[in-house]
Amino acid sequence: MTLDKVIGVDLGGTNIRVAVLSADGTMSHTARTKTKSEEGPEAVIRRIAALIDDVAADANLSPDAPVGVASPGPLNPRTGVVHFTPNLPGWRDVAIVDQLEGHLNRRVTLANDGNCATLGEMRFGIAQGKHNIVYLALGTGIGGGVVTEGVLIDGKNGLGAEIGHTLVSIDGPRCNCGSIGCLEAYAAGWAIQAEAMKVATTADGDRLVELAAGGLIHAGIVAKAAAEGHLASVAILERAGRALGAAIGSFINMFDPEIIVIGGGVAALGELLMGPARKMIPQYSFVDMRTDVPVVYSQLGGDTGLYGAGALAFMMFDD
Repeated sequence: MTLDKVIGVDLGGTNIRVAVLSADGTMSHTARTKTKSEEGPEAVIRRIAALIDDVAADANLSPDAPVGVASPGPLNPRTGVVHFTPNLPGWRDVAIVDQLEGHLNRRVTLANDGNCATLGEMRFGIAQGKHNIVYLALGTGIGGGVVTEGVLIDGKNGLGAEIGHTLVSIDGPRCNCGSIGCLEAYAAGWAIQAEAMKVATTADGDRLVELAAGGLIHAGIVAKAAAEGHLASVAILERAGRALGAAIGSFINMFDPEIIVIGGGVAALGELLMGPARKMIPQYSFVDMRTDVPVVYSQLGGDTGLYGAGALAFMMFDD
């Protein structure tokens, strides 16, 4: 059966967002509620189901309209189980798909939010018409996904592709995942913040302290200082950008993509971060493979998760 509309769910640590996605990419009937993860997974799933029911009723959707869920992981899309996610305390091996289907009497599918975002870019975003894509979500952490010849590459158990944990240096900083030298440990929001906090303890960091005005010295503060020409902040972003560029070069060599899409909140730092990255890409990629591979910014903005969840539902259930 050809689908006209699906329901997308973006599950986050703070908010649950739901929307109706049409086959042409039109988004409507958006709604949100607080996740309240402290109440436990069963309560969160009931809250998701209730919001889906409200949206489906408002949109007058038939029971045939399926649901796609974009969730932080690790998770197994084959079994519909979220194994663990730091943003949702108490979530261990939660069978979210089975539980939602029981509440809703609708078909439900699940995928990692980075993989969903990749699918969203391919179906609705700047990568429309492309079949070989690398997507990087630069946020508090770094996620993303890979599509090769139109197929999402997520491995044996659907746990891939954790491209934010690509090795950049065997002697690099410790990552939050426990490994050493991951891309995330250089270019994620938390990593940029950690470097800035170190600089802020020295005289070179006085401007960062001033701009933070008693608050956290986050990546946006670093970018603002760098835009002013603050040398220590420029150096922080150049370090992050070099690591990002080296990783992108490796992705080009591994996947031979048509396009690389950069999304997430840290992408808003723009060329302060991506400028150094672009300079590094040629040093870490084969010339014949990097030719005509644009590195571009996502245009889906804060709705990437919803578009991705909708794209997932279309991919899984549209005949």
